[in-house]
Amino acid sequence: MPDSTLTAATALDAIEEGVLVQDSGTQVVYANRAAGELLGLDRDELRGRFELPTPCECLSESGETLPDRWPGVDALRTGRSQRPRVMGLSSPDGRVRWVRASARVIGQSVLTSLLDVTALRHAEADAATLASRLGVNGTRDGNGRAPGKGVLSPREHQVVELLAGGHTGEEVAEQLGISPATVRVHVRNATGKLGASTRTQAVAIAVARGEVAAP
Repeated sequence: MPDSTLTAATALDAIEEGVLVQDSGTQVVYANRAAGELLGLDRDELRGRFELPTPCECLSESGETLPDRWPGVDALRTGRSQRPRVMGLSSPDGRVRWVRASARVIGQSVLTSLLDVTALRHAEADAATLASRLGVNGTRDGNGRAPGKGVLSPREHQVVELLAGGHTGEEVAEQLGISPATVRVHVRNATGKLGASTRTQAVAIAVARGEVAAP
């Protein structure tokens, strides 16, 4: 009979999303491969730790500054799952890796998921340049969008906005109740309409144009 625990652990090590499990005392009892890579620590070093690396910056998905705390701490303190937050982690070479972290309470433990959004944050840093090239003057309507600049269909807008929030294509498909293949079609169409060459650039241009809100 196959060892289901080993199978589950192998599956978690194969995904790109970091997974951490902490007990009620915040001690890390499990970390997958991606979690160690994202946090810059060997996962064997993570196991048994009571504290995770202190972020250099912590923001809500809308860009508001939050206390430099991991969501798992707040989840254990309040007993409620925590909405995603964007956290900057300094590396020894001075660069910052950005992760989108969320926490879910499971019994007396908390599961924290980590998604690398560094490329998206770097693309957003170029938003001013993109806005200048596209002729966006910074004016926004009551919904935070540039008036008269919308080129995306309602569904394309939904897809790009979820991608801007750090969701994967599979997560977007699940949230919208469509297939991953349909998500790819919408991404391809949005990329063409925005004059972008990659998904990340399409998201950055959409943010620069004001068509979707910055994460």
